Amino acid sequence: MQIRFGLVLALALGLGLVGCASGGGGSQGGGLDAILSQSQSADAGENPRRTDNTNMAQDALNAAEEADEDGDTQQAQMHYRQALAAAELEIQADPTNPLGHRLAALAALGLEDYAAAGRHFDRAVELRPVYEFELVSVREQAWIDLYQEATPFVNSGDYAGAVEYFQDADAVYRGRPEAMVTLGQLHAQLRNHDEAIDALDRAIAFQDSENMAVADSATAATWQEQIDELPLLRAQVLADAGRFEEAAVAYRELSDQSPGDINLKRGLAAILMELNDEEAAFVLYGEMLDMQGLSAQDLFSIGVGFYQGSNYEMAAQAFRQAAEASRNDRDSIEMWARSLQLDSAYTQVPPVARRWIDLDPNSQNAYLILAQSANQMEDQATTQQAVQAVDALDVVMQNLQMTRLSSGGASVTGEVINKKLDAGDSVTLRFTFYDDGGTPIGSVTETVAVGDVDMSQIFSIQFDSAETVGGYGYQVSGG
Repeated sequence: MQIRFGLVLALALGLGLVGCASGGGGSQGGGLDAILSQSQSADAGENPRRTDNTNMAQDALNAAEEADEDGDTQQAQMHYRQALAAAELEIQADPTNPLGHRLAALAALGLEDYAAAGRHFDRAVELRPVYEFELVSVREQAWIDLYQEATPFVNSGDYAGAVEYFQDADAVYRGRPEAMVTLGQLHAQLRNHDEAIDALDRAIAFQDSENMAVADSATAATWQEQIDELPLLRAQVLADAGRFEEAAVAYRELSDQSPGDINLKRGLAAILMELNDEEAAFVLYGEMLDMQGLSAQDLFSIGVGFYQGSNYEMAAQAFRQAAEASRNDRDSIEMWARSLQLDSAYTQVPPVARRWIDLDPNSQNAYLILAQSANQMEDQATTQQAVQAVDALDVVMQNLQMTRLSSGGASVTGEVINKKLDAGDSVTLRFTFYDDGGTPIGSVTETVAVGDVDMSQIFSIQFDSAETVGGYGYQVSGG
């Protein structure tokens, strides 16, 4: 089962980083204000203890900062390594000294080892909770810097490159959810299923966190808006990973919360089909078919669900309704005819097949289905006419598929198969596009040079329009 993720990275990346800390440790309603509220009731915890090791670590950190200010990166890195080594000696000597972990975190941050910095920050705060307030501005600023470094990678489509920065941001600070949200989205797009689920679970859980509870209303609303999109993505990732039983539970919970959402019902039904629970899937498809206000695309997808489960009678009903909702929806008409034939409803096939042929005059399959159905009814005249029409075709069109574009217009892909022409001859394909009522809204012409007999040439055309496309048809000329 393939799931297409509607990646919504712009949601997290287009926030203007509401509530981020500013330089110097200030904040506009995000992590620092939340921690300030928490710190007022925090226990002091373990007292920091100065030792020879912590003094050496602090002196090395001071030297590293001076080297950074002078622009001497090599010297700064040497001092950060010295600071980390001294801090680690203190941790070995006294693991409960929060100062050792604090200094190790700052040294690791200077060395850009964000995972180690995050671990030491967390341990320092665990030992001495008031450190949370003292360290939050440093952690959040590192988070912001990494988040902003990741953004160009996302914008350029280098999701794997972006993941490294977001992972570092998430490791060093988890007082806000945007990096978790975006990591979940990126890993989903990259099909790193376990990593996606982990990030999504943590982001979803953030809505019940203390940071969420004490954030200002504007920040909390922005975070909640991001998190609200994640349960569906999590369900999609589970399905894409083949974890269908878990995906079914997730989709069912979402569908129960929004019973009028056809996309959730459709997703659940598709997963039930993967679990071979066709009976339950058909119940859902039937419920969908009874819903009001369905588009031709909705009805088509319902028909596909019935068709894939070999319930051709209900498939034909769904495709018929789709063809009624959009008069010249060639794809729905084709599937309607195929479903009728497979359901042995031969007497109903001819008028539908003729509608298919009107829009798709070079479809060998359309004529053959008409011929087979007519033959079953012992209508020899129609059978012979259909066979003769196939024999008369210079080229055959097959595997046509239209994709409606969200902004209007559509694209069509397919194949032209040479039957009688010389190799190198050209044919002209004129595609006409219609609205749902069957009124033409525009056309596109494509010239295709054919290969040897029985060879196919793949083509792809795009119809640009602000109007929504309901259906299409074509005519072939030349040769």
